[in-house]
Amino acid sequence: MAPTKQELSLLINPLVPESVQHNNRVLSSLHSLTAFLLGLSAGILALQSLTGFAFYFAGTILVSGLFHLLIIQRSGGAGAGAFYPGSNGGEIEGRVSLDEMTGVVSMALDGAPRKGRGYVLRKGAWRDIWFGIGLSEALSGFVMGWAGLGGVLR
Repeated sequence: MAPTKQELSLLINPLVPESVQHNNRVLSSLHSLTAFLLGLSAGILALQSLTGFAFYFAGTILVSGLFHLLIIQRSGGAGAGAFYPGSNGGEIEGRVSLDEMTGVVSMALDGAPRKGRGYVLRKGAWRDIWFGIGLSEALSGFVMGWAGLGGVLR
């Protein structure tokens, strides 16, 4: 039985489950801490209603963007796919093939074959950073910091 595209893509660039769990924990902690600090800042600035939530979303977008830039820099341009599996369980975009005679796995993107350590284009890996783990939990931390400090200062 021939291996599936996902199995072949994981042969090219494997993801270790323990490393992915660690990366998800770090990302969740980053979102939670950022949200709480943004909540404290919104309380100090006495922001109310939609202004406070706009402050939260702008701060979250800024921090996620900075974190994404850090990941791109640390991965040598490979992007989030080097550290996160993405929406399809680690499947790499492009054509992945296995040479039956030699057992060599190769990947081609847009018709151009990639050799060596090239870019890891995992489908939807960027979503793990921008919308991923911890955003709903982070919102509650924001509201607690915002209401708690805002109430103390009034």
